[in-house]
Amino acid sequence: MQADSKRMLGEILMELGLLDRAQLRLGLVHHHEMGVPLGRALVREGLCTEAGVLRALAQQAGFPAIDLDREPLQPKLTRLVSKRVARKYRAIPLRLEKGEREVLHIALPAPASLEALDAVRAVAGKPRVEPHVASDPAISRALFALYRFQEQPEPPMRRPSQERGPDAPVLLYAWPPVTATLISRSLAREGIRTRVISPLETLHTTASDLVFAPVQAMEGLLAGEARIGGTLLLSGSSDDEDLARAHRIGAKGYVANPLDDYMLLRAIRRLRPRAGEGSGAQGTV
Repeated sequence: MQADSKRMLGEILMELGLLDRAQLRLGLVHHHEMGVPLGRALVREGLCTEAGVLRALAQQAGFPAIDLDREPLQPKLTRLVSKRVARKYRAIPLRLEKGEREVLHIALPAPASLEALDAVRAVAGKPRVEPHVASDPAISRALFALYRFQEQPEPPMRRPSQERGPDAPVLLYAWPPVTATLISRSLAREGIRTRVISPLETLHTTASDLVFAPVQAMEGLLAGEARIGGTLLLSGSSDDEDLARAHRIGAKGYVANPLDDYMLLRAIRRLRPRAGEGSGAQGTV
């Protein structure tokens, strides 16, 4: 198998028909925001299966893939790969093949490095080490099973508030800190709560969420085929061009100045009327 390490994992998954561009974008946001490998991010988001990611990783690395969860682990082989090396390179000893020259088979995450192979070869004292690529979550499970090495748990995923109805907080995305504070204070005087959310949380909003953001920032987040479930209230300049840009990305409301208390409050109440108030025409740009 020829290594394809110069190609990005996401590109390979799209070529294999396992992912589309919008799904890749969500996975990349999770990857960068949560600090986890892209393959694990895609699995956590339910965008791709572990088997699909493993197939792409094997193509990228140029090594045969192995399903570690189905592979019988051999604790006695830990004498050949020390805990230090296993932890540093996430290397799992699989089996020792006898013959004229002994061959130690190991599992590594992709992209596997020559440094990892050299390190395993040095501590194992075997002239030949054959790598296999395994998924990152499966390697974590195998490290614990063989070495009782408990890795640092991943930070929990933050999701938008599950509160519903007119009293749920307005979600603020991509505002500079000072502007977000001023918006929050202005709305608090009217009894409206706010919460600042991250890109990943924004992509996970639902129809009951109201998201207030600058046009340019939301354009960047929703580039390509990406969409969100939340209702968009956007802000930009008073130019017709900004208004048209907001419309193209699905905004239901628009204010030219985010610090115009009257217009912002009016837009929010039009998009999310309080109990007992008439909704009027649904807000459109």
